[in-house]
Amino acid sequence: MIDNDKRAQSDIVDAILDVKHDLGKYIRMPIAMLPDDATDSALKEALLQALQRTRTGPKGPRSARSIWEGFAAEVGTALGKEPAFGAAAEAVERALAWEARAAGTAPIERRSVEADFAAVGARIQELLNEVSSA
Repeated sequence: MIDNDKRAQSDIVDAILDVKHDLGKYIRMPIAMLPDDATDSALKEALLQALQRTRTGPKGPRSARSIWEGFAAEVGTALGKEPAFGAAAEAVERALAWEARAAGTAPIERRSVEADFAAVGARIQELLNEVSSA
């Protein structure tokens, strides 16, 4: 799998844990906090918050895209050919595609959003499992 020493693998695991927390967890929160009967307008607003202001830290808000791109830049050389990394990248791209839909006039299917956002965390966990078992 990864041809790195234990320290490098530990750094990769730490990066995966960070992205799991910062992206996998926080992308879901704005939608999860909505009541079951939320309006389409409220859903779109929460969706944009989830994607554009995913995680707020000491340096301010970060978007889902910037969190993923930072992670990919950090570990992409080591993990880019791993199937679990590709699956995680695909899940992130599906989630990011909701931003354009939220800007449109068509209604949003909440269950589809929730499934796509949950897949981000699940695929990151699979990546963590794969790297940790190496």
